[in-house]
Amino acid sequence: MSTIQESFVLEAAPGTDIWRKPPTTNVWNAPISRTTSGPLKKFQSARVTFWSDWTERYDQAGLLLVPKRASSADVSPPEKWIKTGVEFYLGKPHLSTVGCDRFADWSVGPLALTANESDPTEVGGVTIEIIREGDEHGKSLWVYRLVLDAEGHLIEKIPLREICWVLANEDEVGEEWLLDVSPLVARPEKKATESLKVNFKSFEVQWLS
Repeated sequence: MSTIQESFVLEAAPGTDIWRKPPTTNVWNAPISRTTSGPLKKFQSARVTFWSDWTERYDQAGLLLVPKRASSADVSPPEKWIKTGVEFYLGKPHLSTVGCDRFADWSVGPLALTANESDPTEVGGVTIEIIREGDEHGKSLWVYRLVLDAEGHLIEKIPLREICWVLANEDEVGEEWLLDVSPLVARPEKKATESLKVNFKSFEVQWLS
């Protein structure tokens, strides 16, 4: 079963972010919409294609995943989450993934175009995917950047990060875990004078039937 949304714009006001850093920082005020939800055990993948005119430090967009216990589904800010996509850092867009189990950690790398790749603005933006995978060592979620041509065909699949703690929760005895999946937009810079607008070409989530 899949949920597909196409061609929409999301906007985030200055001072919005999702971030948790010791000892006391716990920010959860990014605008969240177009969420699709289901049992964590049935989640297969999520994919988003997007782009923006990034200008402010930490401007960001992409995917947001929030695993939560069914018994505490309305807790805000949530205890655990993942966000991944593009973040504007050191004056240019970077690939970015943040995982938060207790506190957040951040991996970031340059958004370098491959030799056969079109400019992101020509193909609707950058495509990020989070997918369930498994091997002889166990199961996890993998974050990839998908390089697509102008017709949407896959050219290259670039691994960005493996996240193992999320799927450990789905085996918790006597407790059902749910997963919210949303497109992400945030503009942490409080001094910015305008909102960040992000063009989303597509947002797709796959669940087991």
